Amino acid sequence: MKYHRLKYRLCMQHSFDGRTENKHHHLIEIEIVARRMAEDFMEFANMDSILEKVFAPYQHQYLNEFSEFGGDTSIEHLGEVFYRKVKEALEKHRWKFARFEISETPLRVYAIVEETF
Repeated sequence: MKYHRLKYRLCMQHSFDGRTENKHHHLIEIEIVARRMAEDFMEFANMDSILEKVFAPYQHQYLNEFSEFGGDTSIEHLGEVFYRKVKEALEKHRWKFARFEISETPLRVYAIVEETF
């Protein structure tokens, strides 16, 4: 099997208690691994443009203000929400989702794996 692996950096703000005076910044790193469901060739730029549409609304934003997070902006919950959005977007373009990772630091990574490779 052949897979594409793409990393995305999301600069965001959040607060654990929902109070704006306690908001702080993070540079979140997200890694997505997927493979094409069809045999046709697809460049990284195509996958990148799909993912850019998913993440662009959250870039440099205070994530507590987005209803889809329901006030829970922990790395695990962000991972679950972004995973669903990424999977849906990729599958619309004939990609098979394999792995999603999200981290605040290289030492703390939350991963969702559907397909081993």
